[in-house]
Amino acid sequence: MTANKTPYIRVFFFLVVLVMLFFAPTREFLKITFFMGIPFLLFYIFMGRQRRYSPLWVICGILVLGVIGLYGYMLVHLPERVEVRSIISEGGTLVAEGKYNEAIEKYQRLEELGQADKMQEKISIARQEQKAEQQLELARQKLAEGDKEAARDIVTKIKSGTRAAVDARELRKQLGL
Repeated sequence: MTANKTPYIRVFFFLVVLVMLFFAPTREFLKITFFMGIPFLLFYIFMGRQRRYSPLWVICGILVLGVIGLYGYMLVHLPERVEVRSIISEGGTLVAEGKYNEAIEKYQRLEELGQADKMQEKISIARQEQKAEQQLELARQKLAEGDKEAARDIVTKIKSGTRAAVDARELRKQLGL
């Protein structure tokens, strides 16, 4: 009877592992484990091939302990890294949706996690996107009012690296630029 249940149990565990891969902390854990596991195995295997207590054996032992220490350090900071990536991802989504003030509020949470530089960078990008979107909207209003010259001036000031710049190209074509 247990032999008949074994395939179902294996399929169940396979599905659980597959679903866990969609969970950000699991992916981060696996990434850290993989990248730290490779040097650990290399040093450990090389250490095993050396004569015990030889200088190379001691060096490999120190390197193995270093990798274990670094792995532990990275795991301790794993929740913080996952939270930072989550905030940046959610903020980027809000910026793409045009919800700039909400994105800025989201990015301000980075300061609590000790990421003040990253926070300033992301807030700067969000404000830049917001300003470009406002300029594009103003240019469209001027064009609708028939003031093509003012619309041209505004469209040329839109920064090229922003999302609004894509729509601004279409408006430039309409203006003959």
